[in-house]
Amino acid sequence: MTLNCFMFVIFVFSNWNPKRVPEQAQSLKRKKILFVVLNWGLGHATRTEVLIREALARGAEVHIASDGDALAVLMQSFPKQIFHVLSDYKIRYRSGFRNLPSLILSIPRVMRMHFRDVRTIRELHLRYQYDGVISDNRPSGLLVKVPSVYMTHQLRIRARWLSSILTHGHRMMYRKFDEVWVPDLKDRVLSGALSKPISKRMKVRYIGPLSRLDKVEPTERIPWAAVLSGPEPLRSEWEKELLEVRVQLPEGGVIVRGKPEEHLQEEGVINYLDREGLSQLYANAEVVVCRSGYSSLMDLLALNKKALLVPTPGQLEQEYLAVHSTRNNWRVGEQGVVDYQTMLNEVMSIQTEDKEAIASLPTDLFRLFQGKGES
Repeated sequence: MTLNCFMFVIFVFSNWNPKRVPEQAQSLKRKKILFVVLNWGLGHATRTEVLIREALARGAEVHIASDGDALAVLMQSFPKQIFHVLSDYKIRYRSGFRNLPSLILSIPRVMRMHFRDVRTIRELHLRYQYDGVISDNRPSGLLVKVPSVYMTHQLRIRARWLSSILTHGHRMMYRKFDEVWVPDLKDRVLSGALSKPISKRMKVRYIGPLSRLDKVEPTERIPWAAVLSGPEPLRSEWEKELLEVRVQLPEGGVIVRGKPEEHLQEEGVINYLDREGLSQLYANAEVVVCRSGYSSLMDLLALNKKALLVPTPGQLEQEYLAVHSTRNNWRVGEQGVVDYQTMLNEVMSIQTEDKEAIASLPTDLFRLFQGKGES
């Protein structure tokens, strides 16, 4: 089960109405764009960062609304932009059926936070008069009579017997948005069946994978780098697991905790890396150990990296993505079960091939926000 099930419940009860730019790319000069970002791990923030940089490069005035770690990451990346704080859903995610009771009990609070966000975003629009909204998996980002985009890679939700209900419920939430952007290629090389439209009438655009990382030359050799992410407490449990087994792994490995607001000091452990730092780490590392979250897969694909994927327990989406992605230079392990030493040795033995770079973003990416006669 994912956060989308909460959003479905919200919809039922609310009935709301609510790297460089080519020369020919459409200008956003004098356009004011609001980015609304879900705080569910760091992936939504990092992939939205690509679009924010693109909008800024095309001349837009950018506002960013989020909460928690996602907001902290974006504030570090764009210190000169205008930020707005949204509600923190404070959802604690556990694996399997242990998670179900807490999720159900969280629904009233999540609904209250959603309604608060809807009001906040409407008030922000009254004050700033936005020309467009791009919302990454946050349905509260819809503004009536303002061009609004909903970004997701999950048009079909995997939740066992709830899959059909949640898939159609999710569609009900985003159907009033003017466009739905899927960060993948049309052949769905990464997302597979997850991003296949459930109706031919859906206003879906495949805008290509979004990786904020740059391909740089290595400055040293690191045998492995574990980049942690995802909801708590599973992220912390995974961190503890890796800290316990790292003495058995090739010497010189690095663990990136993914906690920008914390300052733990320990050899071989890094709290957080910005875009430049993470790009360099990926270049230096022979193998990356990470979740099979969608944003992580986009980074691995962009940089053609070998990887050991450890899906977030209980997240069927990540389990599907991991298995679907094994045709790349990647292998899959289960948290709490995986033999890191054996799996890392296996991944290191994989022979990689050079691949073509991912195509740049469409020059007409922001066409929805253009008035008649604008280019």
